[in-house]
Amino acid sequence: MNVRKSLIMLTVAVLSAMLGACATVDQKIALRYAPMDKLVGKHAGTVVVSRIDSAPKRLSQQGEWVIGTLNNVHGVRQADLLSDRFAGEWISDALVTELKRAGYSTSYAVPLPAGTRQGIVLTDVHVFLDVNSGAVTAKTAHELTFNVDVIINGEKRKTLTISSRDNQTVALSASQEEKEQIMLKSLQDAMQKLLPEIITLFQ
Repeated sequence: MNVRKSLIMLTVAVLSAMLGACATVDQKIALRYAPMDKLVGKHAGTVVVSRIDSAPKRLSQQGEWVIGTLNNVHGVRQADLLSDRFAGEWISDALVTELKRAGYSTSYAVPLPAGTRQGIVLTDVHVFLDVNSGAVTAKTAHELTFNVDVIINGEKRKTLTISSRDNQTVALSASQEEKEQIMLKSLQDAMQKLLPEIITLFQ
């Protein structure tokens, strides 16, 4: 009985050590975008999308984008969450996609050409996804925020602030697919908030 008990304790210790080791390894997820389910009408006109990256871009030693942290149950960083692309590019590409689906002839240019009749400039992009892993559950905390300057006839007409937040508790550990879904849904949510605002201003 004592031998069996010792074996069980040893197995638990080994598994705990393995899990602890996994938690210290950087993880990578893909930043993808799928268009929103419903269209926001059909519109005409030309729109130029641009972006100003004010915050420094944080790269890992391997040259990948750092978009979050993997923490222990106490919230202490153990490793980084990495992505294959810059979050600002991810957001601006999604916006170009949605404007095209809405009927606009849309292009991307940096900087925004002077005198642009209808333009959009993304600024102050902030994206993170932190994961706190416990013994039996993991808690995820995600936030996506950015500002949008709407340009009409070469002048800034309005600045919109868009944000999307998500907090979840999942069993065991958040999988790669779950992390990617959190990011995807937050950007879809942001686009659903942003597109009607832009279209109203352009009209």
